Amino acid sequence: MNPTAASDEVLIRGVTAALEADGILASGTFDVVVSHRRTTHAVTTRPDGRRVVRILPTSTAAEITQFVRQNAPRLEAHARQMAKRAPQHPNRRLVDGCELLWLGRTIRLHLVDTPVAVRMRQQEDGTGLLVVYRGDLERHGAQPVIDWYARAGRAWLEGEAPAHWSRMRTRRRLPQLAVRDLGRCNGAIYQERAHRLTLHWAVFQLPPALLEYVLVHELVHGTRPRGRSHGPEFRARLLRAMPDALIRHEQFKAAFRFLWIGTTL
Repeated sequence: MNPTAASDEVLIRGVTAALEADGILASGTFDVVVSHRRTTHAVTTRPDGRRVVRILPTSTAAEITQFVRQNAPRLEAHARQMAKRAPQHPNRRLVDGCELLWLGRTIRLHLVDTPVAVRMRQQEDGTGLLVVYRGDLERHGAQPVIDWYARAGRAWLEGEAPAHWSRMRTRRRLPQLAVRDLGRCNGAIYQERAHRLTLHWAVFQLPPALLEYVLVHELVHGTRPRGRSHGPEFRARLLRAMPDALIRHEQFKAAFRFLWIGTTL
C-alpha cells in the first residue's frame, strides 16, 4: 500500500469510529471516502439509503462529526423524500386465481394441467383469465407470464404507435418497436443509434392513458429534438403531442413504483 493510500485508510477508520461513537449515523449504514479532488466535505444518500461521507485528506474526525451533525436535518428530509419515491414492486405468488393487471384492468391467473400456450380468455362477465400451463410455471417460474406480456404488449404497441407517429409530422421512419424486461429503473428507452423504442413488459399493467404517455414520450425522442435529452425542444414537442403530458408523467412515476416486475414468492 502506498503512503497516500495508507494515510487515507487511517483517516477513514478514525472518522468512521468518531461518527459511530457520536451516534448521528448508525454503524454499518454509511461509508467514508477520501476525495483528493474535492475542496469541501459532502454527505450524500444513495438510492438504497446508504450514506456516503466524502472528506478531504486534511479533514479531522472532529470537524467531520460536526459537519454531519449540522447536516442531519437535511439528510433526514432527503431520506424521507427518497423513501417516498423508492420502488415498492410487489412479489406475486403465481397460484390459480392470482390477480394480475392488463391495461389497468384486473385479470386472474387460470392454471391448467394440459400443456397449452399462454393465452387470454374472456369470461361472459368480461373478466379476463390468463390461461397458463401449470408445468411451465413449475419449470420456468414467472417467465411464461412475462413472455405473454411481452407478446401482447408488442401487439398493442404495433397497433398504437403508427397513428401517434404520423401526428408528429416527422420525415423519419417509425422507430423499431420492442418489448422486453428493462429491470427496475426504466419504463421505456429510445436507442438513437438503432432507432429503436423499447417498452418494459411491466408497463402494460398500466391504464391506457399512462401507457399512451410512455409511448408518446419515447416517440418524441425518436423525432430527434435538438439539445439536451429532456431539454426545451423535447418538452415543446412532447406538449404539442400530448398537452397534459406533465400531469401524466407524474402519474406514471407514481404508478410504476408499484408495478409487478416478475418477482415471485
